[in-house]
Amino acid sequence: MRKKRIAIAAAAAALLLIAGLVKWCGPSTENINRNSATWVWDLKSLLDENGGSADGIVSFMRERDVRYAYVHTTDDMGAGETNEMFRSFIRKAAEAGIEVHALGGERDWVLPGKRGGMSDFLARVAEYNETAEEAEKFAGIHLDVEPYLLDEWEADEALVASRWIEMMEEFVSFARLRGLETGVDLPFWLDRIPAKAGNGDSVTLDQWMMSSVDSVALMSYRDEAEGNNGVLSLVRGEMDHAAETGRTVWIGLNVAKDSDNLLTFYEEGPDSFRGVADRIRREYGDSPAFGGIAVHDLANWMRIES
Repeated sequence: MRKKRIAIAAAAAALLLIAGLVKWCGPSTENINRNSATWVWDLKSLLDENGGSADGIVSFMRERDVRYAYVHTTDDMGAGETNEMFRSFIRKAAEAGIEVHALGGERDWVLPGKRGGMSDFLARVAEYNETAEEAEKFAGIHLDVEPYLLDEWEADEALVASRWIEMMEEFVSFARLRGLETGVDLPFWLDRIPAKAGNGDSVTLDQWMMSSVDSVALMSYRDEAEGNNGVLSLVRGEMDHAAETGRTVWIGLNVAKDSDNLLTFYEEGPDSFRGVADRIRREYGDSPAFGGIAVHDLANWMRIES
């Protein structure tokens, strides 16, 4: 009997040890969300760098579980060779299970006198989709506007923020009428900017944005995950807000060259980038608010991985 009690106690201790190790090591890698998104700022240049074919580019994205590609549009994408370039790329991406969203944005679009720039962009996307085959259409629209870089933001932050909201309302209305997904790039610090919800409640600007669009790509550009200035600390507020609103957040990492090496993995290389990305995935892998890692940008991602 005594031996039996000792065996039971030993087994219980072993189970506690295993449970502790699991908690310490984090969730199983089998449950980690490996999804990615990425930006393409110059499709023609990217194709030229890869022999003029989209096959290698799409293969690279598929191997890295890219689900969304935000592809910057051009003024002439509605006709000729440029039109065929977009059609072919979107078609091949769609065959690989990758959604392509039209990317556009200028910081001054929030200003009333410059809003026509956004209207022209949206009209080009709509015109392109009207003439493209189903598999060649943009599945959504993704904005990169960044009005906080305007001098007007420094002069009157509240006014520019309110105009940003007006611009976003116009954009979302346009996209939803056409059945397109909506997304926007945001800095990680908008949880400190006050705003008003539609019902008049006081919220933060990131909460307002998340309640209005389908997904947000956070420009949480740092080259480390831990610490007060690491990615996990910077995105905590936004991830909490995303969970509350039921929206999807993509946590952004930068691999493009930058004047500040703390904002990019350009110098550190792919191993450091993958390590930080995996740490973020382990932290938020079981959160429905976590879409995955958004990598800025595809051309530089392919370069550091080559």
